[in-house]
Amino acid sequence: MEWIQALTIIASVAGIMGGYAFLFDKRFGDLHKRIEDTNKRIDDTNKRIDRLEEDVREIQRDIKDIRKELSEIRLLLYKVLEVPHKEEK
Repeated sequence: MEWIQALTIIASVAGIMGGYAFLFDKRFGDLHKRIEDTNKRIDDTNKRIDRLEEDVREIQRDIKDIRKELSEIRLLLYKVLEVPHKEEK
């Protein structure tokens, strides 16, 4: 085998490997972008869940306050609407 043939084979193999390296790099770049997008979506979802949890806590506090006020109103209504006792003769 002559040196020109050897150089041609080496150049061909180097070109093929370079092409595959470029394709792999491009694929890994796309994969990295997809992973970053997924992480952003997960972060957004976690923020939404945190906001929803805070809203639920606020609603629970409001319900607790409403129950307390309703019990006070019930007590007042019992006092106001209490049937007066007949006095014994």
